Amino acid sequence: MWQICPHCGQRSDDAVCADDGVPTEKIRASTQFPGRLQNGYMLRDQYRIDGMVGVGGMGVVYRAVHSITHQPVAIKVLWRDLADNPQEVRRFTREARAASVLTHPNTVRVYDFGRDEPSDSIYMVMEYLVGRKLSDLLAEQPVLEPTRAVHIAAQVCKSLEEAHGKGIVHRDLKPDNIFLQDVAGEKDFVKVLDFGLAKFVTGDFERDNLTKTGYVVGSPEYMAPEQAIGSNVGPQADLYSLGIVLYEILTGDLPFDAVSTAQVLRKHIMDRVPDMPEDVRHSIPPKLQSVVMRCLEKDANDRPPSAEVLRIHLLQAQDRRRRGPSEPVVRAARRKSDLSGAHLPSAGVAAPGAVASAVVNPETQSMTQPTPAPEGVIMRRKGWESGGVQPTTPTPPNGETTAAVPPRDLAAEVTQGLPDDQDEAALRRLVEQESEPQVSGWMLVGIGIAAAVAVLAAAILTK
Repeated sequence: MWQICPHCGQRSDDAVCADDGVPTEKIRASTQFPGRLQNGYMLRDQYRIDGMVGVGGMGVVYRAVHSITHQPVAIKVLWRDLADNPQEVRRFTREARAASVLTHPNTVRVYDFGRDEPSDSIYMVMEYLVGRKLSDLLAEQPVLEPTRAVHIAAQVCKSLEEAHGKGIVHRDLKPDNIFLQDVAGEKDFVKVLDFGLAKFVTGDFERDNLTKTGYVVGSPEYMAPEQAIGSNVGPQADLYSLGIVLYEILTGDLPFDAVSTAQVLRKHIMDRVPDMPEDVRHSIPPKLQSVVMRCLEKDANDRPPSAEVLRIHLLQAQDRRRRGPSEPVVRAARRKSDLSGAHLPSAGVAAPGAVASAVVNPETQSMTQPTPAPEGVIMRRKGWESGGVQPTTPTPPNGETTAAVPPRDLAAEVTQGLPDDQDEAALRRLVEQESEPQVSGWMLVGIGIAAAVAVLAAAILTK
């Protein structure tokens, strides 16, 4: 827990402020210090401050409510001692820029950014989240079931897919920056937080590079080897960090830990990843263990090529455990050759060159069996040929017929003996000569039959 000077607002790890010589205080929800926004304060005449909800490395977070819409929001205000540092202001700005261009539901949204003149506060308005960080969950439950672990990690991958696609590398992925919510009955809905250390590697932000080669940033326990030596990092660095998170939540331990930061970084760079502990390994699918270990390869080129591929591998590993080793797993894409007629419903198809009907009888609620077309009745339309449809609807009591499903003898009379090019015209004249059709249940059944015939015919043609 950080200490802060109540006189000058300077943060410190010391019990006494080095500048003022007064005792520092732990930062709590009730702690008063210069630069703190008081409850009821109207930020930019739009957001009413309701209280402090948390502190972080770059700023303090308040809960606020929009004065017109009454929407709750979270407002992150840069620490006063950092607001005087141009480098830190640029980092804070970069976090706002990175989050503002990301719109995926698994990424925290940023609505506004600016400086409030009366309080001289640099602020960022974000969506207000209700839930807890993954780190808080792990403090209560160090080991999660593989199903839950994959569910969380797959959502993180979705957030990273969009970020990497827009040229943004997070560089600080860890349980503290993974927030879990219960949304509309769905548990563990993920929000990826804190793009304060994000790096723009491509796109419009490529020149905004605040980190020079040889400068190490991030959290040592979750840092990729190339990041630990201060080298250039790409999307695979985030996949390494996610692999560390997965290792931790599956086993309850970090793969690399030590008493000093330097020792932790050396292990990331030099040491082999230890096998998962024996006492938990039996409960983790072997395929899932392999996916995690691949994320932790020292060479970035040996890790999964993208967050999307990693997500698919995770789902495959978990799917294999749920279904059993002999059943197929989720595939990234289906080959075009797999889309053959063998995968289409076969009910009602008598043969490749004939279409039969299968409808529900409204009176008996039973399915009639496919009926082959009567001999001599052929319908040719738009270049395809099929057997005729055997109607199952009786003639209405008033003796009138409907155009939707003409009786069998009438259809034969119209089409039999006519040249092919006159079939469609003859049927059209027949429809025009009939009285206005009655809208009934039988007519709806006829429409359903016609739609089914068209779908099956199209399926046969595409074989």
